This record gives sequence, C-alpha cells and structure tokens, in this order.
Amino acid sequence: MSIRNAPPFRADHVGSLLRPANVLQARDHHAKGRVSAEDLRRIEDDGIRAAVKMQEEIGLRGVTDGEYRRASWHMDFLYQIGGVTRVQDNLKVRFHNAKGDIEFTAAALRITGKLKLDKCIFADAFRFLRSIATSLPSSASRRPA
Repeated sequence: MSIRNAPPFRADHVGSLLRPANVLQARDHHAKGRVSAEDLRRIEDDGIRAAVKMQEEIGLRGVTDGEYRRASWHMDFLYQIGGVTRVQDNLKVRFHNAKGDIEFTAAALRITGKLKLDKCIFADAFRFLRSIATSLPSSASRRPA
C-alpha cells in the first residue's frame, strides 16, 4: 500500500487530548486570579508545542492543538456566536460509577439576540497551530476564511 502525502488521508483525528497537569493547574490558578492571562497563554503554548511534537513524532500527518485553550469543545465555540450569552442555570447532573457518585454542573447558554458571526471562531488558535506544525493542522482547528 502506498503512503498518501496529500489529503484526504485514510484517517484523521480532530479531538481533544488530555491536558497536562501544568496546563490544568494554570487554568485553575488563572480562574482564581493567581496566574495572569499572559502566563496562562505561555503555559498553554508550551503544552501545545509538546502535543504537536508528539503527534508529529508518531507520524500523524494531521495534528491538533489538543484543544488545550478550551474548557469545552462545543461551548467555547457557541459562546463566541453573537446573540449567545453564557448563563449559570445550575442544572446539576449526577453520574454513578463503581467509585460512587459524581456531580456535575453543566455549562449553559441563552439566546439573547439575533445569531451572528462577528469574527472567525478559533482563527487565532488555528494561526498558532499552523505556525508551529510541520504537518497539516487538523480540522479541529479549521483554517479561517
């Protein structure tokens, strides 16, 4: 079987990667006001560089930023649409597994105006990924128009 050097490839991955402990800690500290936005960005940048390097070293032709800058793959997208407002509805969901119950408060939104796109969503994330990747940035960070 020959190796394809141009898309479409036989497989593509477009999802989240597990965030490293230092990225999770920095995001938590930023939320609590202990880490500046600039320091958080630097830590996320370093994590993304390491994730891209790992993906390229194992031979993936399409790489992702691991969604390290996002809290939620879909809600972070939806919150950037004009007319969508983040809300706290405090809807609690309970999961049960062998270790016991896990309570989770889901992210929520409300439509508060006409839906519109004021900017290309995740364009900055794509530009950063494109700047560090030697292979093709995956569709998880779609190229801005």
